[in-house]
Amino acid sequence: MKNLEDAELLFAISNGNEQAFTELYHRYFSRFHSFLKKFNSQGKDHSSDILQEAFLRVWLNRDRLGEIQNFEAWLFKVLSTESLTLLRKEAHQKTKVDRLKSLYDTNELSDIDQPRFMELYEIKEIVKDTLIKMPEKRREIYLLSREHGLTANEIAQQLNISPNTVYNTLTSALKEIRQSLADQNFQITLSILVLLKII
Repeated sequence: MKNLEDAELLFAISNGNEQAFTELYHRYFSRFHSFLKKFNSQGKDHSSDILQEAFLRVWLNRDRLGEIQNFEAWLFKVLSTESLTLLRKEAHQKTKVDRLKSLYDTNELSDIDQPRFMELYEIKEIVKDTLIKMPEKRREIYLLSREHGLTANEIAQQLNISPNTVYNTLTSALKEIRQSLADQNFQITLSILVLLKII
């Protein structure tokens, strides 16, 4: 696995290869862990949590990995978004937030096909309606992950279930949301789902 290119690993992961997923995770962990440590707030190191959240998205959306042309750039987008969210939620350190936002805006938004404002509103409404129709436990787990920012392990502990149950439930929730969007003729890219905090 160590000799495979990123694209080959992504292809293997899209077919459910856990060994390829582990290799990709270790390949990028050290590099981005150092980057993320620059933006930790209040003496807390959330770098590992942010990386695990990003790679959870990779695994949950493995059937759509073909959309990613440059994995390193895509991962940078996800990590930047997660870091911004964490800083805004946990600390009122405007300088750090602005510094990261500037870095993110400068490097990462130019190549994303962003929907118009009304489309964003419609997408969020479709997601909201889909959540209402979900089974209660599936909706609860999704909201704990996406709205409250809990990791899979934190959700498992809170609900007294296994992390695998959390992963499987999130996978089902995301498939349901993506199907609802497709039914309304929204062909949403993985990057847009990330930016809207849907995945």
